[in-house]
Amino acid sequence: MKRFGIFLCFDADGIIDDYIYYMLNDICENLEDLVIVSNGFLNEESMSGLSKYTNHNIVIRDNIGFDAGAWRDVMLDIGFNKLSKFDEVILFNDSFFGPIYPFKEMFDKMDGEDVDYWGITNHGEAPNSRDMCPYGYRPRYLQTYFLAFRKNLVESSEFQDYWANLPDYETFEDLAFKHGAVLTKYFEDLGYKWKAFVESRDLEEGRDKAMSFHTYDMYNMVVNRSLPVLKRKAFKLPREIHLRYNMASDISKTMKYLERNTDYDTSLIYKYFLRTMEPSQLVDILNLVKIIPKNQPTTYVTDKKVLLIVHLYYDDIWEYAFNYLKNVPEYIDILITTDSFDKKEFFEEKISNNLKNNVDVIKVEPRGRDMAALLVGARDIVKDYDYFCFMHDKKSQGKEFITVGATFRDVLWENNLASPSYINGIVKEFDENPSLGLIVPPRIYHGTYFYSYVNNYWTLCYDEVINLLRRMNINSKISRDAPPLSIGNCFWAKYDALEPLFNLHWDYSDFPEEPMPGDGTVSHALERVHGYVAASKGYYTKFTMTDEYARSEFFNKSYMFLDTMKQFIAHGTGFFAYIHGFFGFSNSIKTNFKRRIMK
Repeated sequence: MKRFGIFLCFDADGIIDDYIYYMLNDICENLEDLVIVSNGFLNEESMSGLSKYTNHNIVIRDNIGFDAGAWRDVMLDIGFNKLSKFDEVILFNDSFFGPIYPFKEMFDKMDGEDVDYWGITNHGEAPNSRDMCPYGYRPRYLQTYFLAFRKNLVESSEFQDYWANLPDYETFEDLAFKHGAVLTKYFEDLGYKWKAFVESRDLEEGRDKAMSFHTYDMYNMVVNRSLPVLKRKAFKLPREIHLRYNMASDISKTMKYLERNTDYDTSLIYKYFLRTMEPSQLVDILNLVKIIPKNQPTTYVTDKKVLLIVHLYYDDIWEYAFNYLKNVPEYIDILITTDSFDKKEFFEEKISNNLKNNVDVIKVEPRGRDMAALLVGARDIVKDYDYFCFMHDKKSQGKEFITVGATFRDVLWENNLASPSYINGIVKEFDENPSLGLIVPPRIYHGTYFYSYVNNYWTLCYDEVINLLRRMNINSKISRDAPPLSIGNCFWAKYDALEPLFNLHWDYSDFPEEPMPGDGTVSHALERVHGYVAASKGYYTKFTMTDEYARSEFFNKSYMFLDTMKQFIAHGTGFFAYIHGFFGFSNSIKTNFKRRIMK
């Protein structure tokens, strides 16, 4: 078939991401001609990149009428007479990743279908939310991110009149209910036949249980029904929405399937969301955590250079650090920093002389503590390594109980250096995941750290983190409502992921003198900035923990959630209207709190 394509893109920053180029490379093999239209400006690089896919001038217009308005204007400008010379007109936008499977497979299958128009997926009948759909309900319809119209329909007066009279919808709700949910039935009622490439009619259970299967049953659609695309919206929905339909694991399962069973490069997805999404939101929706067995005998060989940097200040707890340093495989070099020559000699005698690794101990200035040791003292050494781990000793004095601070220290050391096989597992994660740039231990919430936990760990540091990012010309998405990914300044990283941090050319004078304030300094901000720096370089962050720690994490979180829920119910008579699931529970809290405040 001869096909004419009209591609609509929109990006608030005027950027065309690599996933779009990948998609265009594939779909253009199935098109005779293509017009590209952007509902907003495009930067010079994006204009140049897109120009390779079309023989026409790229159409730049205001974002009026969304994608439908753009498609309408292009079709009217080209003229239906010219479009009717093609066997099929394809309207598609940039709201999906793919193809997971070549589009040719889809086109070949649909070429054999006796239809007048088709799409990739359809939505089942649904209630008429807000009474906006003229049919009194939302009929089964083709989802409009990808539509194909055959020649006989394109040359019809009904088709031409529909598009010529399509208004500029001002809200997405108007577009969805008055166009998206109307178009399919409108032409069906005129006698035209349609079909979806990925059929889900057999899964539909009636209007009241309508759902978008490409979003909430993604894994099944991709694996068992050859869905060739992933909708961006699925990744952006909050976890509470996904929990209405499944265990919020469908997207992460699908991503893992893509990585293991297809040729699609998932880094295209990561890079887009790392540019446009707050980093912790991506970690959450993709369940980015790795649980590594602590006592599983494994050997591993990497061709990367790996360095462990450990800043030791307290010579009275050196044995604690030494017991973990003995876990470090011999292929990993170790750099110990400390703040006096006496301690340097002490740590050489007690630690470096008793390890088989290549170990060096250096003296750094007694200012800036662990952060200065990393960013100034180790700067010229770490740049020669591919991966590095940074650790420091810690007492966290001043907490309500000595065990509270000690437990924080244990969480950091145990979930970074638990055993030789555990450390090999971390290095393997870096080797096997090119887009993974930062690995951090789990967040803490015990004792009075719970206050920081529920307040997203920002304490007094949010503005200082913003200042740091500006100094590096980093525009990563950041919000007070989302916690930083790194806390405690003990982590694993690819050097490239954090290189902008080292490139600030820190000096010891950049750090506060002793006694250092307990919060709000540049040092406290630095321990929170790593995830945003990594995101700016196109790397995502992953939590890691031992299997032993994961067991405690599971039961702690279960207890905390269940006890909180029980307390709400027990002490909030009339507080909840009803609870059908977590979504209802969560929203009833929000709704009733608002009502009480208004009273």
